[in-house]
Amino acid sequence: MKNKKRKSPYAVIFALAVCLAVCILGLNAQAQHSSSDEESVVADVYTDEILEKAEITLNKDDTVIRTEGDGYVVLNIVRAFDVKINFSGTEFTVRCSEDTVADAIAKAGITLTKEHRVTPELSQKVTPDTNIYIVSDSGVTLTADGETRNCITTANTVEEFLLQMNIILGEDDIVSPELSESIYEGMSVVVQRVEYKEEIATEVVDYGFITEETDDLVSGTSKIKQYGIEGERTLVTKSKYIDGELSESVVVSDEVTKEPVDQIKLIGTGRAPSYQSKPSKPSYSGGASVDNAEGSFVDASGNTVYYKRKLTGSSTAYYAAEGAITATGVPVYVGGVAVNPNVIPYGSKLYIVSSDGKMIYGYATAVDTGGALMSGSVLVDVFYSTYGECMNWGRRNVTVYVLS
Repeated sequence: MKNKKRKSPYAVIFALAVCLAVCILGLNAQAQHSSSDEESVVADVYTDEILEKAEITLNKDDTVIRTEGDGYVVLNIVRAFDVKINFSGTEFTVRCSEDTVADAIAKAGITLTKEHRVTPELSQKVTPDTNIYIVSDSGVTLTADGETRNCITTANTVEEFLLQMNIILGEDDIVSPELSESIYEGMSVVVQRVEYKEEIATEVVDYGFITEETDDLVSGTSKIKQYGIEGERTLVTKSKYIDGELSESVVVSDEVTKEPVDQIKLIGTGRAPSYQSKPSKPSYSGGASVDNAEGSFVDASGNTVYYKRKLTGSSTAYYAAEGAITATGVPVYVGGVAVNPNVIPYGSKLYIVSSDGKMIYGYATAVDTGGALMSGSVLVDVFYSTYGECMNWGRRNVTVYVLS
């Protein structure tokens, strides 16, 4: 089966014209002596009859254009369509057919003054795509780039207004109202500058604390086996700034770039040796007063501790860079002290307190030596990790209990 082709409006008009021409010829044959008024009446009747026979219904605003010739009549029907009129920010819709811009404005009931500007021109024929703008000079408040100013503009839309004001928009900038909005008197236009930045920051990663028990230390004593070292985390974030103020931030990556080192503390679990006290004459060596009598004392924690012998003499303090090696080959640490190994053998477990009881160094191990110690001018040189702590200790008389 063949498809039926849809007739064009021109074919319909042509058919109507042929039909009308035949009818007129018939009437002319019957009414050769009719007056001009009678011919006009017949012609009007034919227009309605032709539309009725063609089953064409006219809408309210449709236009019929009639053209008469020698023995024929042509009817051109123009269907009405909507035309939008924007009058200072207010929108109107009117039905038009064979109208000009001026006709459309009149249909909307708008009276123009000399201050108004109309786009397109008043004489232009309207089409279904026509948008009519009626504006006058408008006072608009513009806020952009940290400045607010009052402007007079002839622009039709926000986009045109910003172009007039030489405001160049970035891809991500925010404009309120939207660019397509119509300009009206008293409008406020705000431009917000948007900027994205990738930012890198570092954070400290705390080290952990580990304790280990050892019977190499007397119960109630402890020392640091390994000092903790903080790690480092690197954060990469993408941040959004609106007019220079941070609006939001998203973490792009989070990576530990330096692993922390745990601090290890040794806790003594060994028993202190128990000795019977027996009197002994004091002997002197290296400028120190040595009491070889065994006995006990109460430490800073309230524990009763037994010692093999007790020495008194002068004490100083020293510090060194982390990792520095002592005379016994171990790194320096708080609790490792320097002695004359001829008086106090390396590896001896000690408890050190100032003779006046005001300063307590506490439990220590003999691991290092020095010139002043070997000369006998100093009994013990205690280690601290900072210069300030050494200055606080200064030079003072001490009692050194030798535990083992």
